[in-house]
Amino acid sequence: MSVRYSAYLDVATHGKLGDLGADGMMVHERRLYACNGPEVDKPAKVGDKVKKDFAKAMKKRGGDFDVYVFVHNNRRGMHPQVSKALTSLQKDNPGIRFENFGHRRFYNEFCRLERQQIEDLLGPLPVQKVVTGVALEDVLPLLTHLSEERRPTRGLPDIPVPSAKKIKYNTFSPDVEDLLRQALKYVPCVHTYYDNCRAPGERDEVAAAFRDHYLMLAEIHEAPDDIFDELECYILGNERADFQMSLNARVVLMYFFEECDIFKLPPVGWQSVPAARSEG
Repeated sequence: MSVRYSAYLDVATHGKLGDLGADGMMVHERRLYACNGPEVDKPAKVGDKVKKDFAKAMKKRGGDFDVYVFVHNNRRGMHPQVSKALTSLQKDNPGIRFENFGHRRFYNEFCRLERQQIEDLLGPLPVQKVVTGVALEDVLPLLTHLSEERRPTRGLPDIPVPSAKKIKYNTFSPDVEDLLRQALKYVPCVHTYYDNCRAPGERDEVAAAFRDHYLMLAEIHEAPDDIFDELECYILGNERADFQMSLNARVVLMYFFEECDIFKLPPVGWQSVPAARSEG
């Protein structure tokens, strides 16, 4: 945050004085940042800690902020007890605005840094061709599963109507539509993989990562074709992949497409209008 915003104050602890209830401050915007990272054994304690931290901030810095920003790095989202505690605090403190600063916000802020700022933060970037996507490590077992279990398309069931409508609603080009429909037929393989997955939370973590990246891409690109191409690159990297691996990557994306983690949902009752045929 100090790299992203020059006005951000990263508050350090000092002996018995502590941090006076703030992990960071934006003085001009009157924002106080409260970081919460460690897990606790009893869920009920999570909400209690949030309320305790806020009470400390009000006691030590009550006149210094109008916005209380709860910061966490949970990829799956905010803990239910935290959301309940913040809702209660908002009701009891109408003069304070409460904000969530989670994994997606961290990712979005980081993506807006200049390369020089990133290198100051992480060190020099290696000058070499990117050959793997950011998400490859998370989905590699799934891609391997698809390579072994995916079968030819002959005899597979038709594409579900909701998914077909969603493809139309997102206005992909006809060529990309054909690729998506081909991949969509293999999505049951992904369901089988996650149904038998022994790692708890793996599906939710991967879905959250794709959702975060999709939302970031949607802010940059207007064309759905471009967004889908970038998502495929997110899995495979920018080195040319063979047809089988590219298809497997699309199958992964279409699973999350079908599960409504990425791309827009058509409104209830929406119907596609067939394109008018040109005469002559």
